[in-house]
Amino acid sequence: MVSYYKTISDYPSATGLMPMLYSIRDGIPFAFEAVLMVIFILLFGGNYFIIKARTGRVKILIALLSSSIGVTVLTILLAMAQLVTFRTTLLYAFMSIVFFVLLVISDNN
Repeated sequence: MVSYYKTISDYPSATGLMPMLYSIRDGIPFAFEAVLMVIFILLFGGNYFIIKARTGRVKILIALLSSSIGVTVLTILLAMAQLVTFRTTLLYAFMSIVFFVLLVISDNN
């Protein structure tokens, strides 16, 4: 019988929940990257509407910056567990830097 998908038993050296996460990583392309993108969008939307409700003004760059910093921390943790590549971490770190520079440039209070 040919096995196309690695199961938990294919990772004998991993302990705890990691064999299941590794099988998801190897079986579903871009699974954790897609989850990170959904978390980024949810954080952005939540920050955007909270800022809009509290201040009455739309501050998109602050919402983008805070959500990209939050997702950068999550990607660092997932990269240490070898669930995402280091490129994903660099992508969100680069986005944080770009959004910060844009926020500083367009600081019109």
